[in-house]
Amino acid sequence: MAELALVLPILALLLLGTIQFSFILAAQIGVTNAVREGARLAAVTTPTSTSIQANANAIAIYNGLTGANGLLARNVFAYSNANVVVTGTPDTSVCYYNFTDATTAPSVKVKVQVVYRHPIFLPLLDGLLDGIDGVSDDGLRIGASEELRVENDVLTTTTVTTNCNP
Repeated sequence: MAELALVLPILALLLLGTIQFSFILAAQIGVTNAVREGARLAAVTTPTSTSIQANANAIAIYNGLTGANGLLARNVFAYSNANVVVTGTPDTSVCYYNFTDATTAPSVKVKVQVVYRHPIFLPLLDGLLDGIDGVSDDGLRIGASEELRVENDVLTTTTVTTNCNP
C-alpha cells in the first residue's frame, strides 16, 4: 500500500500529461489543416492585381479562417476565437505580396499564418509549460504557416504591396 501511495501520483501525472499533449497535438494538426485549406482558397480566389483586391481577399480569407463557423472552428477541437493570437510577432495574418518568378515575370504570393493559444487543462502542467513558448499566457502557443503562389492571369506589372490582415 505504501508503494502505491508513492507511485500513484507520478503515474497519474504521466497519464494526465499524455492526455494533455494529445489534445495539443490534435489542435496542432487541426491548425495546420485549416491554414493549408485557407492558403489554397486564397491562392485561387479572385485574381489579385491591385492592393485593393489583395486587401479585400485577405480580409475575406482571414474571416473565413477565424469566424465562428470558419476553417479553424471546423478543424480544432474546442476552438475559441479568443485564443487566436492577433498581436505581437508572430500573429495570425493573411498577406499578399509581389515577387518576381524564375522567368522574371511579376507574380503574387499569399502567406497564411495562424498562431493559436491552446489552453493547458492541468494546473501542474500549466506551471511547467506556460512560458516554454516564450509567453506567459496560461496556454501553449501552436501555429502553422503556408505560402503559395496566387493563380493570376499573366500580369504585366503588379501594384500589390504587402497586405496583412487583420
